[in-house]
Amino acid sequence: MKIRKGLVLTVALGLGLTGCASGGGGGGGGASLQDAMAELGGQGVPPSETANTDQAEQLLEDAENAGVPTAAEGLYRQALTAAEAEVAANPDNPLGHRLAALASLGLGEYQQAGAHFDRAAELYPLYEFEDMQLREQTWIELYNEAMPLLSQNDYEGAVVLLDDANAIFTSRPEGFITAAQLYGQLQQAEPALEALDRAEEIIAGVSEDEYDAETVADWRSQGETLPVLRAQILSNAGRYEEASQVFAQILAEDPGNVDVAMNLAATQMQTGDEAAALETYDRLLNDPSLGAADFYRIGIGFYQGAVYEQAAEAFGRAVGENPTDRDGLEMWARSLQIDSAYAEVPAVAERWLELDPNSRNGLLIFAQAVNQTGDGQRAGEIVQQIDEMDVSVDELQMQRYGSGGARVTGTVNNQNLSEGTAVTLTFTFYDFNGTPLGTVEHALQVGSPEVSDLFEVEFESSEQVGGYGYDLTIG
Repeated sequence: MKIRKGLVLTVALGLGLTGCASGGGGGGGGASLQDAMAELGGQGVPPSETANTDQAEQLLEDAENAGVPTAAEGLYRQALTAAEAEVAANPDNPLGHRLAALASLGLGEYQQAGAHFDRAAELYPLYEFEDMQLREQTWIELYNEAMPLLSQNDYEGAVVLLDDANAIFTSRPEGFITAAQLYGQLQQAEPALEALDRAEEIIAGVSEDEYDAETVADWRSQGETLPVLRAQILSNAGRYEEASQVFAQILAEDPGNVDVAMNLAATQMQTGDEAAALETYDRLLNDPSLGAADFYRIGIGFYQGAVYEQAAEAFGRAVGENPTDRDGLEMWARSLQIDSAYAEVPAVAERWLELDPNSRNGLLIFAQAVNQTGDGQRAGEIVQQIDEMDVSVDELQMQRYGSGGARVTGTVNNQNLSEGTAVTLTFTFYDFNGTPLGTVEHALQVGSPEVSDLFEVEFESSEQVGGYGYDLTIG
């Protein structure tokens, strides 16, 4: 197993907002009409009808009535040209901006439409209320169009639609929160943080005078998760000092939050403050409420900090609660080996090899530990077993999915077979109690002994996966 010297967060940038959007249950969204007009000193700039606006309005009507999509597109384009001519000639005429917005909307040019809608409402606040329903409905359509792409892991495509939705209607935090998550996944911190800022601004300003109580409560509940999301985005971008500060602030307000404590320790490790990180891990190690996955992450933290005795203890506790955790068994054996606890390694290595029988690394660690305990004969037998292996399976690692199922990656290395020989790996996946959940077969033909054959296995299940193992057959 490869342990990357990097950040280990207990909660990934979660993409939980995958339901379909509907109306916000609001009466206005944004300031009241009176407040908006007051900010502009009254009713704002009255719209003016001109030859350009008359032409644009007629073309928009024709486009709406066109039965052929290509014909409608051409008419919308002409309407936009007329409206833009009005904007150029009279930039403070709100009607020119509104017509440009409607034409852009018809063309699917949402960023431009949103900018013109905003400017029209800024000049003439009544437009904000007249166009509210159209803008929010367009937002709903675009948001719901993005959701299937998100579930297919097409984050680039989904975030384009969300950006368009958020440009059209700027008073719904869900779109900005989801966009922040996606940009975080795409390693684009600045747009992620900008979206997060906007979501926090909306939630901070929402009131039950504008939206129903259920909507307000839902948005405020989402707002409570945003500081953690901000810290995760910063961490994902390698901005560990900033992330550490945010995690520390959250923990000060919620001292019992184990996930935040582990995330804080992980970022502290990255900033070089290993003493503080290890102190946090040491405190968490004695928390009786933690589960197998928590102890595994604590073990990784100690391992990266080169505190192998505590790492071994944490991995041992993880395996104690999750007996088929192959990855945990490997890390437990490695930690004991590095800590020179050779007498404890064989029992752990044997359990590791029961799940991972073709692990060259597992056999090597087993042999070295046995040799260190003075049993040279047994060590020699294990080394001979390594030499006679036809195939080794190395660099195994499992990624659990929060919704159930898992992915396993690794390499198959040909040692004594003819190139092209067929090999089948049959993986069995278990829950956290060691009960089998199902199997997946992966067949391949081995390459030359100098080449490692990479593989990836997906296990689909509604159940949470605790551990895994495999059997290997040749031919």
